[in-house]
Amino acid sequence: MKRIFTLAGSIMSIMLVFNATGQANTKWNLINDPYYGFPNYTSLFPGLKSSILGAVKDDDNISNIHSRGSGPTGLRTEFFLNNWFGIGVDAIYSGSSVTYDRLDSVVDGISYTNNYERKMSRVRIQARFNFHFPVKSKRLDMYGGIGIGSNAKYRSTFVNGVKTEDKDGFWSGFPTIPISMRTCWGFRYYFSKFVGMNFEIGIGGPLISTGVSSRFGFKVPKIPGMDELNPDGKGDNLRKKAEDAKRKQEDAEKKKEELEKGTGKSIPEEDPEKKLEEERVKLEKEKLKLEQEKLELEKKKLEEEKKKFEEEKKEEEKP
Repeated sequence: MKRIFTLAGSIMSIMLVFNATGQANTKWNLINDPYYGFPNYTSLFPGLKSSILGAVKDDDNISNIHSRGSGPTGLRTEFFLNNWFGIGVDAIYSGSSVTYDRLDSVVDGISYTNNYERKMSRVRIQARFNFHFPVKSKRLDMYGGIGIGSNAKYRSTFVNGVKTEDKDGFWSGFPTIPISMRTCWGFRYYFSKFVGMNFEIGIGGPLISTGVSSRFGFKVPKIPGMDELNPDGKGDNLRKKAEDAKRKQEDAEKKKEELEKGTGKSIPEEDPEKKLEEERVKLEKEKLKLEQEKLELEKKKLEEEKKKFEEEKKEEEKP
């Protein structure tokens, strides 16, 4: 416990020194992180006594051992109280089972073997406190966190397919501590404004976990060069142009209504084809005007050269 609070204090000190301003996330953002983690210590790792596979593998009377498990699977949620600190909940589930045949007795030379199935699931619900590191990227959210909460284990035994009580004391080797704790480091990387991926390593839950991140909030940061509907980054420009065109149309309609009210006459709508034709004619006239000016300049230049040539000729004819 002392180490956990020491880590939390260190992380908080770093945040205050660097004055983090919330890089990929900001105040009032809500983040959801469904994830899948590994390994599952309760079903794998036959060398561990905390594994149900490890609890049966050394018995010489046991054969046909098969184990399977899922998880740790979970959902993390986080709510940002400011740009560098968030609180939330982490719900973690893991499950495992082992089946085997055990020789229970031999009577008159006849062996009596029963089929066993042991199932165990674990549920941890923890309050999470995350401290976010200052990075400049609008896509990357890096954090360190601690968690503390409940710890519950659910166990059952089946003999030849029938659920029975734990009469042989098998589950006594799996005590339950009602409190769970976690320390971790992780990051989120956003591919768009609302969706990204998450990755986390830690102790007191899944050693490694990864999944999808989604975020919501009153002010969700925009990712430069990326729009949630147009990944090429053109969505904002197209939207802005559409809004400007709509605003100009509304202004024109409003101006037309004001003129009609002032004159009492309806103003016919301008024919777009006629307007284009007028613009074309106007451009042609300007083009002709420029050509005429060009010809005038060339004519003037030729006259000056002719005059200069005549003067030089007269100079040569003088005795």
